[in-house]
Amino acid sequence: MDNAQMKRLCLSLMEADTETEVINILGEAGYWLDTSVWRFYGDLGNNYSTIGNQQARPDAALVEKLVNSVDARLMNECLVRGIDPEGPLAPKSIQEAVAIFFEDEKSKSSRAGLIKEWPKNKRREIARGITLTATGFTAGEGNPCFTISDFGEGQTPEMMPNTLLSLVRENKLRIPFVQGKFNMGGTGALKFCGKHGLQLIVSRRNPNILKDKIDHPSDLQWSFTIVRREDPEGGRRSSVFTYLAPLGAETTPSEGKVLHFSANSMPIFPSIYSKKPEPYGRLAEWGTLIKLYEYAIGTGFKGQIPQTGSVKDAVDLLLPQVALPIRLHECRKQFWDRPGAERSLETTITGLSVRLDDDKIRNLEENFPTSSPIAVNGEQMTANIYAFKSKTAKRYRKNEGIIFTVNGQTHAHLPTGFFKRKNVKHDYIADSILVMVDCSNVTGRTREDLFMNSRDRLSAGELRSKLEAALEEVLKDHPGLRELRERRRREATKSQSLEDKPFEDILKSMIERYPSLASLFKSGKQASNPFKPIRVENGLKFEGKRYPTYFKFKGIDYGKIFYRECHINSRCRITFETDASNDYFSRDIDPGERSLCIVKGESRFPLDNFVMNLWNGLAHLSVKLSDDCKIGDELCFMVAVTDPTQIEAFENTFVAKIKPPFEPQPAVKKVRRKHRKEAVGKKEGSERESSGGIALPIPILVHENEWEAREFTKTTALRILKSPGDSDGNGNGENGIDTYDYFINMDNVYLKKELKLAGDNLEIVRKRFIYGLILIGLALLQQELQKSKKKIPQEEGKEENDNDDIAKKVEEYSCAVAPVLLPMIDYLGNIEVDEGFTPEIAEEEM
Repeated sequence: MDNAQMKRLCLSLMEADTETEVINILGEAGYWLDTSVWRFYGDLGNNYSTIGNQQARPDAALVEKLVNSVDARLMNECLVRGIDPEGPLAPKSIQEAVAIFFEDEKSKSSRAGLIKEWPKNKRREIARGITLTATGFTAGEGNPCFTISDFGEGQTPEMMPNTLLSLVRENKLRIPFVQGKFNMGGTGALKFCGKHGLQLIVSRRNPNILKDKIDHPSDLQWSFTIVRREDPEGGRRSSVFTYLAPLGAETTPSEGKVLHFSANSMPIFPSIYSKKPEPYGRLAEWGTLIKLYEYAIGTGFKGQIPQTGSVKDAVDLLLPQVALPIRLHECRKQFWDRPGAERSLETTITGLSVRLDDDKIRNLEENFPTSSPIAVNGEQMTANIYAFKSKTAKRYRKNEGIIFTVNGQTHAHLPTGFFKRKNVKHDYIADSILVMVDCSNVTGRTREDLFMNSRDRLSAGELRSKLEAALEEVLKDHPGLRELRERRRREATKSQSLEDKPFEDILKSMIERYPSLASLFKSGKQASNPFKPIRVENGLKFEGKRYPTYFKFKGIDYGKIFYRECHINSRCRITFETDASNDYFSRDIDPGERSLCIVKGESRFPLDNFVMNLWNGLAHLSVKLSDDCKIGDELCFMVAVTDPTQIEAFENTFVAKIKPPFEPQPAVKKVRRKHRKEAVGKKEGSERESSGGIALPIPILVHENEWEAREFTKTTALRILKSPGDSDGNGNGENGIDTYDYFINMDNVYLKKELKLAGDNLEIVRKRFIYGLILIGLALLQQELQKSKKKIPQEEGKEENDNDDIAKKVEEYSCAVAPVLLPMIDYLGNIEVDEGFTPEIAEEEM
């Protein structure tokens, strides 16, 4: 091929949008069937063991490509300035690199290098240097193609095998201002590329980097290749990825060179606001283009960019604090057939954190986001907590509840079921919470122990368990979340709950007649007001100060030592009062610092086994007592809080007096002279202490006009939500009793069918439906309670979402039984002895 033919071949591959087109183009060029012109990716014949063991999700694999583009742009800016990326003059972090290279100064301000501080026009302009373009099929037709283009450093044809086509090399391992380290994450996308794993790479080295350092005649040329997946054959037990390298392959097949050609520029970027889709309409003198053919992104991300349900959602979530903005382009022709489309099918990605900050008034609850520093094994992290207004969280995430980030990229996540754990108990707001845990400051060893190399999931082990326990503690006692939970529960149940007293009397009557039901109500707890008292404030809205003027124990003069009694098997909790704003400890700019140490004589020993939540003028400290403390010990602690403006830190000293272990008191009925309240299932005068179990349920009736808000359907029968109670110190509800609210669909399709036949017995049928479902729910809960008492060990790596599991089980079972529930009650209640089948009694039983 001559230069023009090679350039034409490259452009044809860029414009192809199906694997069939690519195969035909390469077939006509004589390459597809010629195995001698294909070279092992990474020069490894068993490369599938590495490439196939990357990200488990296609969206996470796609985002790795964008991360590589961000790294390439930062590297380009470093190299054109003549700075050695591994040398002493190189930026020491990604944020510092952005500040130096894109803000034209090495600012020491903590605002520098944060794109959230940039105006929108600057974000958009910088974003044009990294683009993600969708072409090809739309949802319902097939999988789209995605093209990632960047103004990065680019590569020469000779460098390609050792950079873009390499595996497990140390290309960026010692460069502190890039994300990629392992030289393999970008290959994770290959297994999601159609049937043949096809990927196109086009690249040219920035001439301003090369200058006079040209080592090969092709260094200033564009190079390109196609990567493909070859099936196991010829005794090979696994697939292998190869790339097109025909130059010189006739003499050394395993060392062939990629195709290359001369051109001043190539159209590797999409056009800006063009009147028709032009995915390759903007010229570039250097940079890199990577095209993923027929990429299996998943049905949830095939929608039109930038609408919800498109790849935009995935990029936002997986790059919540992306270092540089990215421009998304929708170039699938089917989406352009309407007036004004050219201005609505582009958008700038700045990351979920920036997006939420821009939209917080519309979508977040007041005073959120808030945050809490946490420490595990001496490693400092920050948990940023977002609480969404009702039904708005779905705009930003699917089932992700807690995401763990390093340098702005999501490395793992835990589902929303985490918020329903027995040690958290935020069932009512589980679908409205998002927590971002910034792990950027942990050591390299800890990062390796916490995350898999694929950067899409947590590793199992002690470190993960400790981190999850710390998060449970932060979330459980967070005052802002507790207030929101109570408000949501009050809104969900107001004026809809069944009258307590008649309901209690009916259940009591049933249990007296059928004693076997008594096991469902072991606690003997009667239904009561499900809400905690509403604290009456003075009517003034809390306005925190950026830099506090005081930070002291609540209700105690500053400087006085505070004495606190603490149970040996519980955490020690202390409340402070301050005028600091909620984000004081976690904001990006001039954050406050807090520390805890134990004081022994003149010595102070730092501790990290504590969490501190700051909310509307109150800071709540929770300290885990050391395992070697003894009953009767008096431990002296000192808490210090400071920031860059404080001349002296705020120091507060408290002494923890260690008491015997906390033991929850079993529930006991109160007996009043006028109205004797008997324990359910007990005879008069038999009142005594009883073991904890399941409390009397609180039924809430749901009607069709509430279906959408509660996500009910016509077949939904019963849904339960764990209601918060006063903690017993061990994660249980009041007096160790688990309490649930029962949401019953009073317009269930099967109930309505029976009501049409009920005549004058409408109320009886409704009550049978309600009480029948409640008893089914109670039976399932009792079964789950007995399982938990056996303390069956949890499978390693399996998420603990106990409340979420039982809630799903109850909902599924109630849906299944709803069609037969009322007919069964009606018929079996009237059955005669001689009806139906009478089993014969075996002789040995007589």
